[in-house]
Amino acid sequence: MKVVIAAWHLKDFNVGLGRYSRALIEALGRVDVENQYEILMPDESHRFPERPNMRYRLIRFPFFKRRFWEQVAPCLAGRYDLLHFPYDSCVAWKRGKFMATVHDVKPLIFGAGRRRRWNVNELIERALMRDRWGRVDHVLTDSRCSNRDIMERLGVPADRITVVYPGVELERFHPSPTPQAVGRVDRPYVLCVAGADPTKNVETLAEAFSRLPGMLRQRYDLVLAGDFRRRIDLHELIRQTGIARQTVFTGVVGDGRLIELYQRASLFVFPSRYEGFGLPVLEAMACGCPVISSSASSLPEVAGEAAILVEPSDVDGFTRHMERVLTDRALWTDLRERGMARAAQFSWDRTARETVAVYCRVVSQAGWAA
Repeated sequence: MKVVIAAWHLKDFNVGLGRYSRALIEALGRVDVENQYEILMPDESHRFPERPNMRYRLIRFPFFKRRFWEQVAPCLAGRYDLLHFPYDSCVAWKRGKFMATVHDVKPLIFGAGRRRRWNVNELIERALMRDRWGRVDHVLTDSRCSNRDIMERLGVPADRITVVYPGVELERFHPSPTPQAVGRVDRPYVLCVAGADPTKNVETLAEAFSRLPGMLRQRYDLVLAGDFRRRIDLHELIRQTGIARQTVFTGVVGDGRLIELYQRASLFVFPSRYEGFGLPVLEAMACGCPVISSSASSLPEVAGEAAILVEPSDVDGFTRHMERVLTDRALWTDLRERGMARAAQFSWDRTARETVAVYCRVVSQAGWAA
């Protein structure tokens, strides 16, 4: 079986789609030595290990962006049994079966009421693919929550969707025996990894942190990792609640520093209103950091019984549970141990094996979508 993976987002090394693509391809190389793979890449920002059954092909177009690249690059791969986009997109022309990974449908859920602005690329794509979901032979998704959303919002039937949980790079994300201070952070801290997207709900965490007893607020900092430059409202809230001197904005960090932040954090809090999977929760657990998470969307699937779950709008609930974990050493230790055990269940090798099984099943089905 020849599988072509069009990995446009490899160049976005610090974005979830890039990390998913990179980790999946590396795991497929470890677990599958029978099938042939052709990995299409827009640049050489990531070097994969050489594998006898994997061909890495650099395809560049100097004046065009993703939507042109993903239509033309697969045509240069010749015939294949299956083409996989490890993100949500589609192709106008196929030479075999086609599969896409739809991580979530957040824009459809939280974009209601917003006026859609079409650009030229999107208009061309709509003209080429009038029945987009009729062209996709199968959809991979990250959680049962996303599975339900895809069926309800996109109308894809259940028998054309398979849930395959992503993994954690356990060889990299693990506790450190001797954690050191990280950059500007040299005091105990509560960590959140998020970004400017309002659905990350970081304002609830900031408000909850500001309500901690004075003794705890004096002892701990709040560290926010991600790009919050556009969140003027969040910066103003932090100033108004009196925690500006205790709040550290790290900006976007690479994996090495991110792992150090997880390892040294006293507590990880993830108040998001919606996640297709919620990888930061597992990463924190894998690094031995106790977790308090929102109870929304897929997060209970990911956390299981290894984290404290709080309704995303419950500011007092987040405050109360942060105080409990930061003052109860037995609870802190229990969450840490349960978290590491939970994260160990999500390996990328398992993800790759389950993905190969879906490849084989889809290819064995007669015909393909028009």
